[in-house]
Amino acid sequence: MKLNKYLGLVFVLILITSSVVFSHWRNNQRDLSGIKVVFSQNHHDFLNIDMVNKLLIQNQELLSIGIKDSLALSTIEADLEAYPIILNAEVYISPSRVLTVSVEERIPLLRIVGKEAYYVDSEAVKIPLTEYFTSHVPLFFGSPDEKQTKALVGFIQKANQDDFLKREIIQIEANDGEYLLKIRSHDFIIEWGNFDSFENKGQKLKTLCKYLETLDEKPDFTQINLKFKQQVIASS
Repeated sequence: MKLNKYLGLVFVLILITSSVVFSHWRNNQRDLSGIKVVFSQNHHDFLNIDMVNKLLIQNQELLSIGIKDSLALSTIEADLEAYPIILNAEVYISPSRVLTVSVEERIPLLRIVGKEAYYVDSEAVKIPLTEYFTSHVPLFFGSPDEKQTKALVGFIQKANQDDFLKREIIQIEANDGEYLLKIRSHDFIIEWGNFDSFENKGQKLKTLCKYLETLDEKPDFTQINLKFKQQVIASS
């Protein structure tokens, strides 16, 4: 009698488990009811919904297996993140079978103008130029290697924390291991030197520019040197 009860209980458990597994399998076989693309913080300069949809349509995981499991979703995320403009992608399916793709773009810090032309972001990753959007970031003239690119990114990140420098720096150029800068408010070239002593050099530049604002006539020098610790040297 007890054996029959146990057998009956096992049969019920098997039936329930099979039903759950079958329902899950059937759900995974259903076609997607739609695709929804959203952008992180609604920020998208380089991409638009049509461009992301095109990337999805080209994805073999989406075409071949119809999003049957989490591994496929992870593969689609990785494929999207391989696209140089995309920093992060999250892909999931709603209960109503809508494929939702959340995309976060990379943000340019600097534009490189050399043998190649491209942007770089805070991770020193190259971002290709596009005809759809131009980012108004400082220009660097030259062809930096990986080490120099990281140094430039670090410099721009520091500059962006200062309202004056963020607003003023428009151009950087390498010169025998040191750097020349141009700013928005004045025509003179700035000999910045290497990227050390950032606070000291930045303060000297801000002090000089504030002083020049008090003058009725523009200065006649064409270049200033910030490399010396306690002074600014101007020359024509």
